[in-house]
Amino acid sequence: MTDPNAPQREVIDEGQLKRMMREEGGFLKRNAHQIVTLVLIGVTVAVYLVEVVLNGFNPDISSRVLIDMGAMFPVYIEGPADLYRFVVPMFLHMDLMHLLFNMVALYSVGMTLERILGRGGFLALYFVGGITGNVASYAWGLFAEGGVTVSAGASTSVFGLFVAVALLGVLARGDRRFLRAYSKGMLAVILVNVAYSLLIPGISISGHLGGAIGGAIAMLMIPSKNLRTPKPLCAVVAVLWIAGMAAAIWWGLGEVGGVAASLLAG
Repeated sequence: MTDPNAPQREVIDEGQLKRMMREEGGFLKRNAHQIVTLVLIGVTVAVYLVEVVLNGFNPDISSRVLIDMGAMFPVYIEGPADLYRFVVPMFLHMDLMHLLFNMVALYSVGMTLERILGRGGFLALYFVGGITGNVASYAWGLFAEGGVTVSAGASTSVFGLFVAVALLGVLARGDRRFLRAYSKGMLAVILVNVAYSLLIPGISISGHLGGAIGGAIAMLMIPSKNLRTPKPLCAVVAVLWIAGMAAAIWWGLGEVGGVAASLLAG
């Protein structure tokens, strides 16, 4: 229950956002509002370095190393002990360019989203987008690709962040002319990335699409003073998201048995 006499944090205004995005000074001062973003980047880079070592110091990571470290590989998900494969792929990358693209994208939008949603809200957005993308990749892999396609990368989360930025112009509280312009610009970024996903072979389109949907869902389930979303709606969306993820995984576990049987028969 909220104490009416307790000091209330004001909703962040456009002036604060503009000053924050133009802030000068040392690295720590300029990045004071994106600590979670920097931690996520640091962890992801550290994981990639481990991948490189395990791959014999070759920066182009083999499928074997990716699978052993927890990449999405649908036929390996056989029960609760394998559920980590819906989270770990967010921190694995296939080569240096794959890593750099995702980390630059994360850094570019992290400050705004982390400041508006708060550290906890931003972290929730990152994981909801990533998990939703990995569940989509898992389901599509079993349905259309025989369950033997390897996928990994923070792009599931990054697509969720892109969509979250695009929605700020609609969901943010107060006068948001600056955010509306920023959000419209993000629509072009999303379209370019969708086109790239469709044109370049080997990219998990289902993972990117799932991450984008996860980003939209997260913006409706994260309670933030800076968003218009009513708290009851946040709770309902959160319950529906958990139920949807559980249902997709439950369906997949049944499919894995059939795929494994067909592989053994072949």
